[in-house]
Amino acid sequence: MNSEDCCITENSSLHLEKGQENSAASSHFVTHHEGSLLVPVPCAVLNVVFITILIIALVALSVGQYNCPGHYMYSGPSESHVSPCPGDWVGYQKKCYFISTDTGTWTLAQNSCVKYDASLAVIDSEKDLIFLKQLVGRDEHWIGLENKAGQRWKWSTGKEFNNWFNITGSENCAFLNSTEVSSTECDKNLHWICSKPSQ
Repeated sequence: MNSEDCCITENSSLHLEKGQENSAASSHFVTHHEGSLLVPVPCAVLNVVFITILIIALVALSVGQYNCPGHYMYSGPSESHVSPCPGDWVGYQKKCYFISTDTGTWTLAQNSCVKYDASLAVIDSEKDLIFLKQLVGRDEHWIGLENKAGQRWKWSTGKEFNNWFNITGSENCAFLNSTEVSSTECDKNLHWICSKPSQ
């Protein structure tokens, strides 16, 4: 295809004499009203194909982000304070969070967090809760709430939980995922979230 085939003809006054036919022009150009621009058919087809590919790519990226939210970096609100955190830890709202790749019981998870001078995640605000749900995705992750027999829910730091969000289930240890905070048996093997104040 040469450059003449892919360019818009600027000479809008060019038209064929009545009764004459130009087979070369008719095979490459769409017929328009007199005075309009002539657009090469191959260029129009290429434009449609290109735009279609762009739309498919954007849809694929959007679907990928929806299905795998844990794999995308969350950018919090502009007013959030993000501080440096060690290694694989994520900073948000003056805290550092660690998302485990291993699984273990609630007690094993809490002991693992203590090794980093942290505890299983303590969630202080609605912003923190939304952030962590988006960060972990669909997988269940232990958080620092435990309900020992006959007692109220307490954070792993010893502070009593004031029921500011709902915990579903009727077991003794709490976890969260992208849709809920729930409870299950403490000896179940789940991933976990550690938290500690940022430096």
